[in-house]
Amino acid sequence: MDFDWSPEELAFRDEVREFIAENLTEEVAGTIFIDTPARVAFVDKMAERGWLGMGFPEKYGGSKKPIPLAQFILTVELDLAGAPIVGKNVGVVANTILNECSEEMKMEFLPKIFKNEGQWALTYTEACAGTDIGAMQCPAVDMGDHFEVTGSKLFITSAHFAKYHWIALRTDPDAPKHKGISIFIMDADSPGISLTPMHCIGTTGTTHRTNEVFLDHVKIPKSRLVGELNKGFYYMMQALDYERFAILSFASRVRRFGKIVDWVKNAEYNGNDRPIEDPVIRRKLARMATRVEVGTMLERLCICAAMERVPAVEAAMNKAYGATVGADMAELALDIMGPFGYLWAGAEHAPLNGYLVDEHLMAGHARVAAAGVDTAKSIVARRLLGLPNALGKPVLPAK
Repeated sequence: MDFDWSPEELAFRDEVREFIAENLTEEVAGTIFIDTPARVAFVDKMAERGWLGMGFPEKYGGSKKPIPLAQFILTVELDLAGAPIVGKNVGVVANTILNECSEEMKMEFLPKIFKNEGQWALTYTEACAGTDIGAMQCPAVDMGDHFEVTGSKLFITSAHFAKYHWIALRTDPDAPKHKGISIFIMDADSPGISLTPMHCIGTTGTTHRTNEVFLDHVKIPKSRLVGELNKGFYYMMQALDYERFAILSFASRVRRFGKIVDWVKNAEYNGNDRPIEDPVIRRKLARMATRVEVGTMLERLCICAAMERVPAVEAAMNKAYGATVGADMAELALDIMGPFGYLWAGAEHAPLNGYLVDEHLMAGHARVAAAGVDTAKSIVARRLLGLPNALGKPVLPAK
């Protein structure tokens, strides 16, 4: 079995790396989000090169000669460099539109995504519907020629700079909870939408912003319904499958581990004690290096599976393993750094200027994002191993 990229894929990877080296500035780096003019301009340059549509049909703005794995190679390289990624727009939304939407919606939205014309918010979560996303209650009422929405959504990350909401709403309150949800594309500037900022904890002054989204008699045209009415839960699950590797790339853990190793190599205590010479620390780093390599191969397995089908099981494995390794890595780094590791950004002698403190604080977020680690483990247990569900009924392994 060949785990490496093909010559064509390697050439594209090298081209992406050269582009990043030439165009990634301090103003652009530091987040995966395309939330400032400088970051939009950075992604615009990739769109001009045709990179956002690679692997998609040409008639929707895709590439004449597709490299099937190009969109994932692009996401991995951007994430490794700490640059804004295109996994939400391209990896999650565009893939689901391609698989499930009408021809009219494909023609309308896919070319816009591939030209980087506006960002998207994944608008699912509610106060009582987080990991159990099927419990959402925010209604979309059929008004004849449109749907009308009054309610709220919680922890919506990109809402303050998005042009579109990929929003899940309850369209049949009497149906079982997983069978009464629909997905819509909603314009972010629709009358009746308002936001309240919600900031995640952090130490560096660049805390991660999410939002509470309030919807007051917001009108959504029926032409913006994704796929079939009341089938939204299944489309949402497909989008979450893509999110578990198209946005939550394992490459971020590779980048973080590299920073930790570099710090250990160069750190000194008391002028002569060097952590890199401590055999216990070296052994712990070696074990973590092995786990990082496993995660890289697991992600590559997931990416390859995505070329043939929606990789539900593989994406769940990638999500659960990546979030767990990320949390353990932050714990390991803080353990190696000792008391200094818990110094916040700006404090004297703070290793990596408090970088690992932020990573440690955000580890909990990584464990619950994209429906959470426990949900991902449940998918693996039921669909791959055929273990019984909560009602005691076995589920055959996925084929």
